[in-house]
Parts: sequence; C-alpha cells; structure tokens
Amino acid sequence: MAGCMLRLLLASLVAAALVSCQATSGLDRGDALLAEGKHAEALALWQEALAAQPRDTALLIRVATAQVRLGRLDDAKATMRQAVAIEPDSPKVRQNLALVYLWRKEHDKALAAFEEVLKLQDSYPETNYYIGLIHEMRGDEEAAVRCYVKDVNNGPSLAWERLDRYKEKQRALGLAPRGPSRGGVWVFCGVCLAVAAAAFGLRLMFFGLRSED
Repeated sequence: MAGCMLRLLLASLVAAALVSCQATSGLDRGDALLAEGKHAEALALWQEALAAQPRDTALLIRVATAQVRLGRLDDAKATMRQAVAIEPDSPKVRQNLALVYLWRKEHDKALAAFEEVLKLQDSYPETNYYIGLIHEMRGDEEAAVRCYVKDVNNGPSLAWERLDRYKEKQRALGLAPRGPSRGGVWVFCGVCLAVAAAAFGLRLMFFGLRSED
C-alpha cells in the first residue's frame, strides 16, 4: 500500500514538473513572438497557458502587454485589474496596471496607481520616472524634474534623457546657471600670476639675505 502511494506521489510530481517545463517554454516562446512583432500569436499562446494557470500574475502581465500592443486597451485594463485582485501587494503588478492607465491617457488613475507602487516600495524602478512624465505632460516641469531626480538617485534610469532635455531648454531660455565669463577667467588668471610672482620674489629675497650671512 505504501509503495503504491509512493508511486502515485512520484507520478504526480513528474506530471507537475512536465507542466511547469511546458509553461516555461510557452512563456519563452511568447516572449520571442512578441519581440518579433507577432503580438496576436503571443497573445494566443499566453491565453492558452492562462487557461491552465488563471492566477499566474506573470502570465496576466504578458497577456496585458500583448493586448496593449494590439490596441486592446480595455482588455488590458481588465486583465491587469484581475492581476491586482490576485496579488495586491506586488509593486510589479500595480506598476503594470498604472502603465495601462498611462497608455489609456487616464492620467489621474495612472498617478494614483503609481503612488500605490511607491507605498509598497518607495524606490521601485522607474515609478518616479513615469510620475515625472505625467507632471511634464501636465506642464508642471518643476514637479517633473523632482521626480526624475528621485528616479536617477535610485539607480539606472530613463530619466537622464528627460533631465538633459530640461537642461538644454533652460539654457536656450537663458535660465540655466552659467559658468564664469571669459573676461572673468582672464582676471582670475592675472591674480594667480601676480600672487605667484610675489611669492617667488619673497623667496628670492629670503635666500638672498641668507647668502649675505
């Protein structure tokens, strides 16, 4: 009896491993299809996998990504809301819901969703960058820059490009801090030379007095 139970358990473990391997290969194949621009094929593959694993939030994120690429923004929104209901404490899941809102140009909802991400993890990658984009689209550049700076302080960031553009705009408007003028540089150099000459003269005088002793 014990041997029979052991064989059944082993068989179930093998079956589960096979399903896991198939799911992993399916994910990889779907990723490849999406990268090739075959969005509908990737979506079909992931939806088939989702039928067997309806609570897999990684799959739901992929499904929503394909739906966005196909312009099916209502479906993507429903998919990501389903994912949040399954895993509400995942910053990755909430960030992807926020991105769907951003695609839909629902900026208030997107901003609220990104703020929820920061409540879960205050340094989550790119969250402040996307919040900055929303502020920039609304014309609040100062708030946008503050968010971009926060994001670059967290590590590698897309916000560097936005900050560089902002600096170029400030320079074009004559608002960016400027370095010293060319005349100022020449005056500074002249002062340095005068000090050096005075120091050299004192040194000569000192050694000259010693030689006379």
